[in-house]
Amino acid sequence: MFVRSGIAYFALIVTFTIVYAHSHSHSDESPAFKYSKHANEQKEHDDKIYEPDYNLYVSALCSTLFISIVPFFILFFIPIDGTIEKQPLLKILLAFASGGLLGDAFLHLIPHALMPHNDKQGHSHSHSHSHGTQEHSPHDITVGLGVLGGIITFLVVEKTVRLFSGGHGHSHGDKKKTDDKLKKKTKDNKNKQEDIKIAGYLNLAADFTHNFTDGLAIGASFIAGQSIGYITTVTILLHEIPHEIGDFAILVQSGCSRKKAMLLQLLTAFGAISGTFISIYLRGSGEGLVSSLILPFTAGGFIYIATVSVIPELLEGSNNKFSQSIKEIIALLAGVYMMVLIAQYE
Repeated sequence: MFVRSGIAYFALIVTFTIVYAHSHSHSDESPAFKYSKHANEQKEHDDKIYEPDYNLYVSALCSTLFISIVPFFILFFIPIDGTIEKQPLLKILLAFASGGLLGDAFLHLIPHALMPHNDKQGHSHSHSHSHGTQEHSPHDITVGLGVLGGIITFLVVEKTVRLFSGGHGHSHGDKKKTDDKLKKKTKDNKNKQEDIKIAGYLNLAADFTHNFTDGLAIGASFIAGQSIGYITTVTILLHEIPHEIGDFAILVQSGCSRKKAMLLQLLTAFGAISGTFISIYLRGSGEGLVSSLILPFTAGGFIYIATVSVIPELLEGSNNKFSQSIKEIIALLAGVYMMVLIAQYE
């Protein structure tokens, strides 16, 4: 409950920040310009541009619903649940999910966050310094700080949830040793299950922000043109299908039933819908905030979930079968390769 309310709170902060930034975008105009003839003509022109276009809203929102519903129906055909018999397949899908999360972070989110910075610097990635003139241009560390911020934030959230849920306890010394061992084992199993559930909710939070950025992209693309909007929709759909399958596997591993996992995945679609609506309402003016804050933050969340929550589960739950290990490694590489293909054709 604590994590779910945190997800809603974070979404509210993101929405408020973008709207606030948009409403203050013209605050630096001088009074002389503000009341000039040129300013009034510009205002009339802007009013025409920003006149609500309901067809644009309908097209963009329908496309957003389409990319949310299609992966949802595909999940009906994924034959996994929490039973022991399906554990090998579940582990393979978890490996696929970790590859997809890492590939998404390093090949999609971070490069997109770096694009505006590269444009400002003339696409220069040179690390050379001009020693003759003793000048040194500092590197832009905004994206890197955003990624680290995402990792640290998810760590803090997980630590906080563990504290509120009682943390890891110790056995009392006045009990018999056998009873202590049984109690400790039971408590460790309970704590492990609780930790897995936390990982599932953290993944939902990251997935919500990721869908939010997808919605912003769809809205901005439909503003540029309907054909561009449909191309972007297909691209995001191809990107979402493997991502949603991986997220579904993580939720099932977290202890959710198939039905609950599917419903939770469907709820994250509200992130995409809100992102699309805000993007059209602001006419793409919040793209700078998205690139500098939301994309790297989400990338940090994906990296944390893949390396801290998912991959350790693969190592801990390994049954030491060579064939199963090979399948998991291939699945992980397949998840990365899917993101490589999508990044190439974006």
